[in-house]
Amino acid sequence: MKKTLLTATIAATLLGAGAANAQDQKHFDGFYLGGEFGHTFSDGSDDIYYGAVGGYRKQLDSNLVVGVEGTFGNADIQYLDHIWTVNGTVGYAFGAEKRDLIFGGVGYVKAKASAAGYTETGSDISFIAGYERAIGDNLSLRVKANVYGDDTVVPSLGVAFRF
Repeated sequence: MKKTLLTATIAATLLGAGAANAQDQKHFDGFYLGGEFGHTFSDGSDDIYYGAVGGYRKQLDSNLVVGVEGTFGNADIQYLDHIWTVNGTVGYAFGAEKRDLIFGGVGYVKAKASAAGYTETGSDISFIAGYERAIGDNLSLRVKANVYGDDTVVPSLGVAFRF
């Protein structure tokens, strides 16, 4: 009887600790890498955008999420070689299991274009706003909008893998 009671107590403790750990899991904490696909709207033209995204975030006990995020991509714009950004971000995790994140940020964007042996680079301020949903322990789906300067908007869909 004592062994059965001891075994039941240990099992209940372990199950309770596992359930508490699952409730306290931080879905937006640590390093992540992913990809994004979207559309650019700039100066009356619109083109396809595709790129990689990566960063680091820290989810605080208050569910405030702070971090840094960078992108490297390209758009189907004639002569554009690449575009990259780095942004500081802040967000808030919410929902029953804190699997939803709304975030925003500000940073720097730089683009490079070349044609006929001539290369031009430009830089400006970058703003981002988005929503992310953790669909697994290490996988999220993202919807984001980048605004570069005052004339380029890039809404995108993406996926992020946390490790």
